[in-house]
Amino acid sequence: MPGLSEVRALHREHPVAFDALLALVLMPIVVFVPDTERADGSALSGAAAVVAVLSCAALAFRRRQPAAVLVASVLGAGVVILLDGGPSSVALVPFVALYSFAVAHGWVSTLVGFVAAVVGVGTAVALATTPWPPDSHAFQHVSSFAVAAAVGTTVRARRAYVVAIEERAERAERTREQEAARRVAEERLRIARELHDVIAHGVAIVNVQASVARHLVLGDPPAAVAALDHVRDAGRAILDELGDVLNVLRQQDDVVDLHSPAPGLDQVHQLVASFQAAGMSIRQSVTGTPRAITGGADLVAYRVLQEALTNAHKHGTGPATMTICYEPAHVELEVTNPVGDDETADRSGGAGFGLIGMRERVAAVGGQMAARRGPDGRFEVSVRLPDRAGVHA
Repeated sequence: MPGLSEVRALHREHPVAFDALLALVLMPIVVFVPDTERADGSALSGAAAVVAVLSCAALAFRRRQPAAVLVASVLGAGVVILLDGGPSSVALVPFVALYSFAVAHGWVSTLVGFVAAVVGVGTAVALATTPWPPDSHAFQHVSSFAVAAAVGTTVRARRAYVVAIEERAERAERTREQEAARRVAEERLRIARELHDVIAHGVAIVNVQASVARHLVLGDPPAAVAALDHVRDAGRAILDELGDVLNVLRQQDDVVDLHSPAPGLDQVHQLVASFQAAGMSIRQSVTGTPRAITGGADLVAYRVLQEALTNAHKHGTGPATMTICYEPAHVELEVTNPVGDDETADRSGGAGFGLIGMRERVAAVGGQMAARRGPDGRFEVSVRLPDRAGVHA
């Protein structure tokens, strides 16, 4: 025999069939089982039995039309009681109908249905026995109808609670999935930004020095060899930095090597030296007392200078100027370089992925950035980064 869980599953899958089965089960009970309060103990017959069977049949639609079924069952029970001349087991039909009505409607509608069922059935019993004063049998269904209404209301509240819990769980699951997708997108952006910062600088040097070596290989072999040495050193630097990034990505549980600090403003001189070794002319200006910037802005400052100098090396047409100004509450960075009049130079200065990454980095630490081409033909990148340590000092 199927267990309770299997029966419940079948009930959820085929509710109409179960309602029809309930109606069929109630028909012989209502027709052949007399009410315990009846003295003669006889079963229904004739028109009363037909009305009782029709009332039971209406229960097959109790889920789809609970209000109509409740009205039909109360009227049918009243007609049966009047035809039979007294109380009858047909009161089971409005009992089931009232329960179904309470499950489908709120407590106010359920209260109205309860009153209607009690008045309808009670009035029929009173008219069939002694209209006045009413017979005590007229009030015997009050408690049973109250139980039907209470149980139906409880079941409705329980189902609403379960639905709310399921919706909350689904909403939480969607939120977790959205948060995971957002974190994945942010991590991809961060990795792409780091790889760009690591590779773009070295590749620019490799490209420039390879072009120099190509032009000098026949006319000035020693100079070509020196340019190739720069290409080799830049390639090695790219591989080293790329290896560091990949090693961090391979580590599990976000374990980071604390002995490999991220670059900051204290390494700017090495950055400038690498560009100068590649043949780039850079004029430097530093004002204020050099210091590291707190809140992650030190790495941002280094990456901004690295990207700005890389762009100046790739697209510039003359010496670049780099200015670092240490103020008490912030640090200002500026890199300018002359650019040509061609469209490529304009585009490189406006909306390249490098500049987009710079803007995102600066905004992430609460800074401000401007990148524009001035009327004097020089492209300027200016950044203002807050120093929280200086603010609270």
